[in-house]
Amino acid sequence: MVADYLALLRELSALDPPLFVFGSIAEAALLDGRLNETHGDVDLLIPRTELDLRLRQLGELGFARFTVYYEPRPGLPLVYGSHREDVALELSLLDVDTDGDPYFVVTTDDGPAAISVPAGLFQWAPTIIDGVPIRTVSPLALVHIRAGAAATRAFGPSRPHADGTRQARLIDAFLSDIDPREREPTVTPITDKQTD
Repeated sequence: MVADYLALLRELSALDPPLFVFGSIAEAALLDGRLNETHGDVDLLIPRTELDLRLRQLGELGFARFTVYYEPRPGLPLVYGSHREDVALELSLLDVDTDGDPYFVVTTDDGPAAISVPAGLFQWAPTIIDGVPIRTVSPLALVHIRAGAAATRAFGPSRPHADGTRQARLIDAFLSDIDPREREPTVTPITDKQTD
């Protein structure tokens, strides 16, 4: 399965503009310098404005049918999913507010909420694994995404052992000199968030 992930990541690395991975593959690349068999899918994060382009590009790579997996706001899905043979791919969409600040929206018990991510999330150098350049979002973005999901419980209860361990490792490896307040995303009810 690792070979399948690496083969797909090699294909993705050739696309223009660059695509960026997040989730467990990004964490494994940054923290361990290798992938393992336990990744359930390849998670990609893109600006919503690139959706049509990315669906076309990924369709050319064999991911022909995408299904909406998660739609926290009517008509504005957050996550699309597809499969190519045994490899699952999820495409998550990022929005940008009128001030140019990126965020994503999840459903909470109190309604939709915007979770901020750092503006430089796509400005991290690739990690090379077995000759494959893997472009990940920045470690700070990974920490914001996981912290925001945990704070809102948007994807279920937090998993302190798994999620907390990865968060702590990312912080120790990349963010130990950053003010702890900057490691926390801003969570804003969507009715208060200015959007495009």
